[in-house]
Amino acid sequence: MRIFYTIPVFVLLGILFHAASAEVYIPDNEYAGYFDHDGIYVVYGSVKNTDNQTVLAKVQITVNNGNATFSESRILPAIYPLKDMPFKFKFPQITSGKPLLQKPQVSFILTNSNPLNIEVNYDKTLVKYPDGHLTGFITNTGNDTVNNIDVYALVHDKNNNYLDEVENTWTIPSLSPGNKTEFVMYPDPAVAKQVYYYSCFIPGADSSVEMSAPWKDKTFYFSVLSIVYFTNQNFDENNNSISFDAANPWQIPYYANFMFPSRSSAGDFTVSIDGNQINPLISKDNDTQNWHVAFNVGYGQHKVTISGFDPNYVPNTDEYFYLDEKSALIAWAGFSTFTISDSKLLDVLGIQGSYVPPWVKNTVSFMIYNNIPSDDVVHEIKYLKQVGVVK
Repeated sequence: MRIFYTIPVFVLLGILFHAASAEVYIPDNEYAGYFDHDGIYVVYGSVKNTDNQTVLAKVQITVNNGNATFSESRILPAIYPLKDMPFKFKFPQITSGKPLLQKPQVSFILTNSNPLNIEVNYDKTLVKYPDGHLTGFITNTGNDTVNNIDVYALVHDKNNNYLDEVENTWTIPSLSPGNKTEFVMYPDPAVAKQVYYYSCFIPGADSSVEMSAPWKDKTFYFSVLSIVYFTNQNFDENNNSISFDAANPWQIPYYANFMFPSRSSAGDFTVSIDGNQINPLISKDNDTQNWHVAFNVGYGQHKVTISGFDPNYVPNTDEYFYLDEKSALIAWAGFSTFTISDSKLLDVLGIQGSYVPPWVKNTVSFMIYNNIPSDDVVHEIKYLKQVGVVK
C-alpha cells in the first residue's frame, strides 16, 4: 500500500526563505551524530548559503571520543544562492564510547554558477513508505543533458527533529532535456522507524573531466570539476608542481575543483594564478581519501600552477584512482556513464585477480534497487575468491 507524501508548508518555507544576513553556516539544530546500523559513528548536517552568490564550501568535522580526536573534511557540491546542502561524514574508527561533537568549521569561496535545471517533482509521485524510504521523480527542465546526478535530502521525525542525511541509492547516469526519471532514498535502518518526512531536496551533478600528464616516465591521472577549460598541463619534477593554461570565457569567476590521488601529496598544496599565490580550499575525500584542491578562476586567459606534490610519489597510472568500493561496483555493473574491467574492480576491492563472473552484476543490481550495503557485495566477492570462482 502506498502512502502519498505531502510536504508540510513550513518545510517549503524553510527551503525558500532564509534570514536577510548573508552567511554560510551549519545551524546547531541541523548538526548531530549517531551510531548507524553497522555500529559506525556518523555525523550529519546541512550547510545553509544565505548569500546571493553560489559558494563552494569546505566542512571540517571533529569528534572527541575518550582520549582520541578524529577529524575529517570535505568540499561539498556547489551550494546555490538561498539553498542548503546536506552532508554526512562517517568515522569508521569510532564504534563505541560516547563521542563528543565539536563545533563544525565551514570555509568557503564565493563563485558564480547557475543552478542545475534539474527539479524534484513535488506531486503525488513523491511517496514515503511505512519503512521510511522514499521514491520520487526529477525532471530535466533545461536544454542540455545532465550526467551523474545525485539527489540529497534531510529526514525528520514527527517532532521536526533532524534524523539523518540521505542520498539517492544510485547515481543517475544521464538525463536528457524534458525527460524525467525516478530516484530512491533509504534512511539508515537505525533511524528508519522514526522517519516522518523529508526536506531540503537538492539535486547535484558531477561533470568532472579526467586529465593526465607525464610524470617520471609514467602517466599521472587526476580530474577536475569546472566549466573553466584547462589545457597544456605539464608536470615540473624540479618544483613538484603541475601547470595549466586556463581559459574562462564566462566573464564571471568560476571555481575549479581538482582531485588528486591520496598518496601523491601530504596535502600541503599551494596554488598560484599568473604568478600570484591564492588561498585554495583543500580537503580529503571522506570515502576515497583523495585530495581536493578548489579555487576560483577569473574571466579570461590565465596560467595556473599547483604545487605541493610528493617528490617520492610514483604514479600508478590509475585512470580511475578516485573510485571507492560502491562506485566501482556501480561502474563495473553498468550503472554509470563509464564501465571498468573485472581486474580494476578487484583492484579497488583489494582482491588479486582478473575475472569476476558476469552474474555477480545481478547482485550489484539488487544492492542498488534494494539498498543492500555495498559491504555485503564485497564480502560475497571475497568469498567467491576464496572458493576459486573469482580468479
